[in-house]
Amino acid sequence: MTALVWVMIVIAIHVVGVVAAFRAAQHAHTAQGAVAWGISLIAIPYFALPLYLFIGPPRPGELEVDQADFRADAYASLLTLRMPPEAIAPIEEKWRLLERLSPAPAIYSGPPRLLIDGGEVFDAVFKAIEAAEHEIVVQFYIYRDDGLGRRLHEALCRRSREGVKVLLLYDGIGARNVPEAYWEGLRKAGVDAHEFHLRRRLPKVMRLNYRNHRKLVAVDGKVAIIGGPNVGDEYLGLDPKFGAWRDTAIEITGPAARVAQASFVVDWQWAGGDPAALEHPPVKVSPSFANTPVLLLPTGPADTLPACSLSLMHLIGSARKRLWLTTPYFVPDLDVLSMLKVAALRGVDVRVMIPDRPDHTIVWLAGFTYADEVMRADVKLYRYMEGFMHHKVMLVDDEVAAIGTVNFDNRSLHLNFENTVVVMDKAFTAKVAAMLERDFARCRPHMDSPYAGFHPITRAIAPATRLLAPLL
Repeated sequence: MTALVWVMIVIAIHVVGVVAAFRAAQHAHTAQGAVAWGISLIAIPYFALPLYLFIGPPRPGELEVDQADFRADAYASLLTLRMPPEAIAPIEEKWRLLERLSPAPAIYSGPPRLLIDGGEVFDAVFKAIEAAEHEIVVQFYIYRDDGLGRRLHEALCRRSREGVKVLLLYDGIGARNVPEAYWEGLRKAGVDAHEFHLRRRLPKVMRLNYRNHRKLVAVDGKVAIIGGPNVGDEYLGLDPKFGAWRDTAIEITGPAARVAQASFVVDWQWAGGDPAALEHPPVKVSPSFANTPVLLLPTGPADTLPACSLSLMHLIGSARKRLWLTTPYFVPDLDVLSMLKVAALRGVDVRVMIPDRPDHTIVWLAGFTYADEVMRADVKLYRYMEGFMHHKVMLVDDEVAAIGTVNFDNRSLHLNFENTVVVMDKAFTAKVAAMLERDFARCRPHMDSPYAGFHPITRAIAPATRLLAPLL
């Protein structure tokens, strides 16, 4: 080609980059995301444009197609179980705002159970699978064809052959290393397995940026388990690279389990599954058993409002005495970051627990760039020393505990489909507080210098990782 043709191509690429930058400024989830996309699309369009096609923000409403209808169908029978205002008068304001951010009602349920670390979590999972009479629904972000993965495979196949309906969802990125034979084996045994993806919803470009990060097992609408662990031996502490793996999940029973199963139904329909495949037995509430207020927050990029970040901001703003949280990835957006600093400056005991070792190095390093900033506002930062810390827990005063799949990063706050169980019960929050006190005893305070002890090259590179925060 002639020089003139090359010049025209270069000009065209830069023009398209500028147009895409304006589009990103309109549709990005956050202001820092808009800035990051805008700068990269204008300055380096040769690299940024292909990336933008795959992980750039979709058109307004593009992800919301069918969301309202799916949710209305899934939760319709549960709305009658909404807790009356007088039942939770002392904390009504907190509950009702969170309810506005959730398709599900605040609901009385059985006493939740804390499941500490992968051993307890998967003991509860397999116990629930064995006790199933009618149906089992399963979704995790990561699946592995290893010891735990094959154990789950065998249990689901066996229960399916015994006549129990089994439905399974997997994320195409999280389960990318699982051989197709794994899924085919499930299907041959009668398990209805689907990949959760957005290709049919976004036909022009396959959006890789929106992942289903939920982890849920629900059985017969009676028991549901939600939390941090995925399906892999490392979550049982069996990976020598990480050693002990600290994680947490919550087991909910009664009507709250039906709500959790309803969140699966919405995802199932998004994945192209037939909603008629699921049974919907009447919900029965025993006042002597179902006496704990529980709210499920299934959040994601298809929400009309950024429900995940708004709910966390509300919980942070509600704290009066203490706000303790654990997260493997501490890369919050500016709004959540500001709320944390304001809470600490108000005199709230704000503690953030992060792992001392990484599983995703770039995200881990980016988290350290926020250390000085939050510590200047009296936020206390702790580094967990006994293995890898992966659980996602928030404790607000003595009233509220939130456990689920949400990390304090832009991906969870704006890009991933997540689940959080919010419990407003002092007996349960006391158990969560005792658990976190044991965890803090295994931590060391973060040093004043965020990169103390790091290799000089790491110290030089680490601050630059913050530029990637909107995508992490």
